[in-house]
Amino acid sequence: MDLITVLLLILFLIGAIFLIRFFFFTKQRKSNAHDIEIKALNHILAGEKEAALKLLKQVGYEDTSNLGVFLQIGDLNRQLGNAEAAIRVHQDVLDRDDISLEIQLMTHARLAKDYEALEQYTKAAKHAEAMLKLNRKDLWALRALHRFAVKSKNWNAAIKAFQKENAAGGDADPMLPSIYKTQEAIEAKSSGKLSDAVSMLKQAIKLNNKCAAPYYQLGKIRQEEGNYKHAIDFYTSFVELDPTSGSYVFSEIEKMYFELGQFDQVEQFYQRLHTKQPDNIEVVIGLANYFERKGEYRDALSLLEEVKNPDASNLSYVLRHLKILDKLGHQDVLKSTVERFISADRRKRILACPDCGNVSDEPSYVCMKCGWVAHS
Repeated sequence: MDLITVLLLILFLIGAIFLIRFFFFTKQRKSNAHDIEIKALNHILAGEKEAALKLLKQVGYEDTSNLGVFLQIGDLNRQLGNAEAAIRVHQDVLDRDDISLEIQLMTHARLAKDYEALEQYTKAAKHAEAMLKLNRKDLWALRALHRFAVKSKNWNAAIKAFQKENAAGGDADPMLPSIYKTQEAIEAKSSGKLSDAVSMLKQAIKLNNKCAAPYYQLGKIRQEEGNYKHAIDFYTSFVELDPTSGSYVFSEIEKMYFELGQFDQVEQFYQRLHTKQPDNIEVVIGLANYFERKGEYRDALSLLEEVKNPDASNLSYVLRHLKILDKLGHQDVLKSTVERFISADRRKRILACPDCGNVSDEPSYVCMKCGWVAHS
């Protein structure tokens, strides 16, 4: 065998050994990296984010082409309160050459979250907008722009973002544009621009005439001006649209009727509401209170006792009921009502689940509704 043949054979053997080592160790590294990623995922599921971050950094150091790992590293940094580090990691991914459209979208979304965590909503919005340039119907980006506009109190931008979101298939509450315009009006009023505020509130009603917010604010403005008739009209609309919050203005409506010399209209106001909202206990309490002030205690008591299954935690109802029983001298009924209230209050305080509020029939240390378990 001549020298050249020997040299060629040696080179062949060296090459073969190199290839074997390369493929063997590369496969082993990939296998090890996969195992480490699984361990990291288990740590994440267990809430052990710092341990997960440490493992993923190890994987990223050994394989800088694993973009998914770097996205996770950035996410964990943000979740651990280090949004600045998250931005550095995510921006590095975005700056790489020839990354896929999917990775671009994922990275922009993460950078938007990073800047949101820092309350830098303008920068966060730029990344959401970059996503829309890549996919103009990206619902996550549209919702994010909506959220950023609200957080930065840019109400006009919020309305536009709402419209684009729902046009793309979103399901944002149709009341929101009216609420946003109302907020803009409140800020205008605070700045002394009262006429602008009134104009904005009327626009808010046009945006959604079922939204209670602008009616309340217009009622407040007219009351402050001394225009009680229009104030009552706006407050009445507010009460009808938001039965839960409506009772907040009952006393104001009564005061204005008194100022107008129309105190008899108070009963008509409550009766109309009671007809429209027979299950609204706040309306019942308001009307009972009116009867009591007129000395019509029996009518007040009859109205209160018509309520089916009254909420024992509603102090306004309980105290009004007790007061009228006392006025009528019904001492036995008064005593039993007080005892029922005390019993119901104790039962709710002791037997209510601290997590979901469900009230059990007896002392229990596991909530059968939400699964809460008492800890010693």
